[in-house]
Amino acid sequence: MEVQLREIISEELRQRHGFGMMEGKIKPVHIANALMREEHHVVGSMKDLKQLMIATAPKESPENRLEAARTMLERNRERWGRLGEEENLRDSVLVTRVLPLLRTILGTDNAVFGTSPEFSSFSSATALTITRDVSDDHAGAFVHRLWGGTDSQPRLQILDLLRDLTHPNKDLAGVDDLTAVLVPLADDPTPTRTSQTPRTFIDLSERPLSGVERRLRSAAEDLERYESAVKPNPIATLQRLVLLASISVFFHAATRSREWAGMPDRVILIDASSSRDSTVAEVSTQHVGRLLDDSRAYMASVLKDLLDQQHSTWWTNPVEVISELFAEKLKKTTAAPSIKQLHEVLDDLNDAEADIAAELPRRLVELLDGSSGRSLDGFLRMLGLRSGLLYPQQKNPKKRLVPMDRTLEVLVVSTFNIAGKQLEYRDFLEELYKRWGIIVGGRLEDAKLLADSGSPVPSADLAENSERFLSKLQSLGLASRLADSVAVVGLMENVDDVA
Repeated sequence: MEVQLREIISEELRQRHGFGMMEGKIKPVHIANALMREEHHVVGSMKDLKQLMIATAPKESPENRLEAARTMLERNRERWGRLGEEENLRDSVLVTRVLPLLRTILGTDNAVFGTSPEFSSFSSATALTITRDVSDDHAGAFVHRLWGGTDSQPRLQILDLLRDLTHPNKDLAGVDDLTAVLVPLADDPTPTRTSQTPRTFIDLSERPLSGVERRLRSAAEDLERYESAVKPNPIATLQRLVLLASISVFFHAATRSREWAGMPDRVILIDASSSRDSTVAEVSTQHVGRLLDDSRAYMASVLKDLLDQQHSTWWTNPVEVISELFAEKLKKTTAAPSIKQLHEVLDDLNDAEADIAAELPRRLVELLDGSSGRSLDGFLRMLGLRSGLLYPQQKNPKKRLVPMDRTLEVLVVSTFNIAGKQLEYRDFLEELYKRWGIIVGGRLEDAKLLADSGSPVPSADLAENSERFLSKLQSLGLASRLADSVAVVGLMENVDDVA
């Protein structure tokens, strides 16, 4: 009955929070594709992209690949210049080198599949290549609502930055190199259809913003200030923007269990140590594990809420009530659930004289295997890895918080207004804790927080971890040690200007 359980819990999470949290296929590129689609309300013209995918698909026959390349050329040979003039198309530079290279570029994030662009999200910096891919399961739309304007909150300027960076009608003289390369593949995009009956969600619509959501909006404001101040390469700006969107989805999903229950957020320790066997690495692993345990507990509470809604005393006849719930929620869209598994779980609970109301939802959720990502804990694990938050990348189920360089950069510049005054290192660590619930070990309070969480770390280990973390910020150009032994975090052009 795993399929049915996953489906009804997943749909309830969508209704509560606005995006799906039970699929492990999500990647930052999927969120980027959907976020641009929400902002521009267009999708790219897929004619040439489809032919490109056929012409470069490994499983297609040589004849089909060649015919697709010929069709693409015949549609507009002038676009390709001298590349389209070669008589022997089969051995031409276009077919043997250029088209495979373009597919590699578009598939940098491993989200391009087969021969249909409809099921792919391209690694592209232009709205000309937006697709209808739904792999994000509404996560891109959630971020757009989070950053967007409503009656009670203004639209954030980060969306204007996204709009300007990816606008489909940008002058070619001002586009980035990647967009210039991809323009020959694209025609004018087509408008997306707006649903006549848009879905409504509890989050961001039926209640004021939560503390987590306010912090995530503040993070977007700080990132936009940074980008406006430094005006770096447009591709790098877009990468950071997409990474923040992905990190925001991760932290929002990771805090649902505790915020929904009115409990304080978890604290997470960054592991800047040099060994996986260090105390710091062990505690960081414990903290990530607790986030994942929280998510499984939340799935169980969601299931219990659904059962409570179905019948106030459902535990007196759980088989009948659960069958009714599946029938009502699934509308015969999936196969009938296996009642045998339910009976086996109930037999175990009855033998142990357990509280059915409290224990049955938890035991049923244990049937969901998160190793493939198809559960809330699996979703967090996979998105955390692909956003560069969690480590190791291998299939080791035990993860710890070790941000990759680009991810760490985004966390720092979205923690405070880095375009303003530098912060002393200890003040920055305070802001990092307030914004993300992340600690490093450089504050006096960190040792107590860890001890209170049941994971004490020796003071010497915390001090070393903090020093290593500061050195990492220095290597990224985001921190400096001054002559008076004071360290500062911020843009380093004016290190004498300390808050």
